[in-house]
Amino acid sequence: MTLAAAPTPTDPGGAGGRRRADFSGLDRLGLNLHAVLPLSAIDRAWRADPGAGVERGHWRQVVVVGNGGPGLWRTLEARGIAGDDPIDRFSVQAVSDWLASQAPLVRSLLLYPAQQSGIDLQALGRLAGWHHASPLMLGMHPEWGSWFGYRVVMLTDTDWVDDVSAAGSSACERCAARPCVAACPADAVGAGLDLARCVAHRVLPDSPCAADCVARLACPAGAEHRYCEAQRKHSYGESLRAILRWRDRAD
Repeated sequence: MTLAAAPTPTDPGGAGGRRRADFSGLDRLGLNLHAVLPLSAIDRAWRADPGAGVERGHWRQVVVVGNGGPGLWRTLEARGIAGDDPIDRFSVQAVSDWLASQAPLVRSLLLYPAQQSGIDLQALGRLAGWHHASPLMLGMHPEWGSWFGYRVVMLTDTDWVDDVSAAGSSACERCAARPCVAACPADAVGAGLDLARCVAHRVLPDSPCAADCVARLACPAGAEHRYCEAQRKHSYGESLRAILRWRDRAD
């Protein structure tokens, strides 16, 4: 995959000659959410031992890339979906190619997706202006609703202008009807999510929640950006297989 390099625009605000990253090449692939955060942001996003094994002196910034809506899946469908973790593999390659086109000499360290990254993605989402809490335990984006995802987190030694979105207001706080609560067939959604009840219902024979989320579909926030059925079936199928593996190990 090759992304054409584009001139990186200077910051119109005049941040000491620093440049603003040009994400247009990723936008065209459906990787249309991006943030550039200061390195200090990572301290608020480690789940456990802060930065274990990461040499902090090498890095300056945190680059977070995600997708909003179905565009990324359409790109994958057009290119052919094959193998394990196709979204992760494609996203990492696309961001790596984009970074090389933006700054050929830049160094980077992939933190997510990685097996033992220990990154709290929702904490980064709050810093990027992407995340409000929801009863579904999914982040709620001001524009995309729950139909967005975190795809790549990297540390870089870039010196770009920090780039975050306005956080906006919480759709859930404005929602009086709360259709997600009524729609959940497991009665797992209330003030928060009863994860044990949710999981127990998903593994039942012929469960409507095996390859989809009825409560999520009932949410009106960002409904026009909903993932297609094929993408939902892929993603929820992956999570169900992970649940079954965990259950088998526990037994």
